[in-house]
Amino acid sequence: MYDALKHIGNWPPETSAARNEKLHIHIPPEKTLKLIHGKNHHTRIDLFISNDQCHVGIHTVPGGKFADPETNRGDKCILVLKGKMQIKVIESESDETSVSTPAWEVKEHEVFFIPEGIRHQVFNLGKGTLQYLFTVAPGL
Repeated sequence: MYDALKHIGNWPPETSAARNEKLHIHIPPEKTLKLIHGKNHHTRIDLFISNDQCHVGIHTVPGGKFADPETNRGDKCILVLKGKMQIKVIESESDETSVSTPAWEVKEHEVFFIPEGIRHQVFNLGKGTLQYLFTVAPGL
């Protein structure tokens, strides 16, 4: 059984402690770590977990807006929860402003996979909010 008092001041518990004690931890949406993501284009990320094995969260992009380009240290999987997105693959610095780079449209309830090290950018194609669940798995 999980002893929550044992981990006061250490939330979430260290990954090794959670593994050793075989902890199962419930993190409801109101307990996520809320972050403003991006230097130039601010979007919201709600992180459920972020450790040496995986990162899991929900990324929110306002209608008609886009996120900063990024590269992940680990494979990334995206599930669109709400809205419709375009994912642009950026192969070089000059591609960031090009309109002819490879891009894919991903609709609600569809999944998209981005291999580790691929620079990419997310665009919200709709007027409403875009939300997608993401996982990044470095070192697995």
